[in-house]
Amino acid sequence: MEKIGVALVGCGRIGPVHANALKELPFTELVMTMDVIKERAEAVAQEYGGEPTDSLEAVLTNPKVQAVEICTPHYTHVDIALSALAAGKHVLVEKPMAINVSDAHRLIDYAEASGLQLGVIFQNRYNASSQAVKEAIGKGELGRLRGARAFVTWHRDDEYYNSDPWRGTWSQEGGGVLVNQTIHTLDLMQWLMGELQTVSARCRRWGHKQIEVEDTAEAYFRFAGGAVGCFYANTCYPTDEPIFLEIVGDKGKAQIIAEKAVITAGGESREVSPQAVSSSQPAYWGQGHQTQLAHFYQSLLKQQKVEIDGKEGIVAMGMVLAMYASSAADAEIDFQKFLEVKR
Repeated sequence: MEKIGVALVGCGRIGPVHANALKELPFTELVMTMDVIKERAEAVAQEYGGEPTDSLEAVLTNPKVQAVEICTPHYTHVDIALSALAAGKHVLVEKPMAINVSDAHRLIDYAEASGLQLGVIFQNRYNASSQAVKEAIGKGELGRLRGARAFVTWHRDDEYYNSDPWRGTWSQEGGGVLVNQTIHTLDLMQWLMGELQTVSARCRRWGHKQIEVEDTAEAYFRFAGGAVGCFYANTCYPTDEPIFLEIVGDKGKAQIIAEKAVITAGGESREVSPQAVSSSQPAYWGQGHQTQLAHFYQSLLKQQKVEIDGKEGIVAMGMVLAMYASSAADAEIDFQKFLEVKR
């Protein structure tokens, strides 16, 4: 079986999840692990394979590396991705693909011009619960969509924000609870609801005084067709509570609660059981990484367009940035114009 050679760039918190998926997929080979802290690269390589290095140049000049997976701090994503594309490598980058809209467009345009694939990680779309709700909407079971609501209330202590110097900073993390903890939930909301028209938000730092960025946010959305959405998140809660996302139509509704979905339509309810959750990673990451990686590399082998590409990945990132802009201006933002004007 043909295998695609992959380099994992960034071996911190999320890196081993990618490495494990690459090891288990029959059509990928982890060729190199790279981290500026070489001990991290060595630890991942020892467990999952590959040649460890602290040199990005070594990754980009290795002819066995056909694709680069980027799991580094947010502010480094664009430069590493552009370098990889320039070296003729396909790119799969963790969310967010960038920390501003203009850089995201620059990355999308470069990938298109180079004829290489650019994928963005939004693994929760591949969870069984998310897929079931998407299918129900597609079949018309919920009818015309009228609204959505979501809540993310988690706990992040001072130790978490102090664990890396880039955390809690505007220049390097690009934001707080929205860009880091809740972007996946925002992505699911817009993926299920359809085109977003306007954003109105309030973001603030409330419980963590040592950080620059927001730890609390609320927002209101208007979608094409007249549907509305409301959203609340913070990292100041005493515990990590299950994520809640609800989609309501004129014929039924669907709720995603943690890894489970409950779909009510036609007077009947059905539950989609959660997938088995590995004890080696937080449950809120779900089991979608391996599925998304499988889709990405199968697309490369078949020379097909990847499912979640840069144009898909920019939307949830844009929602976060539009929320920041709305909060700063105390105004409702035209989302489609926001994405284009910021090019």
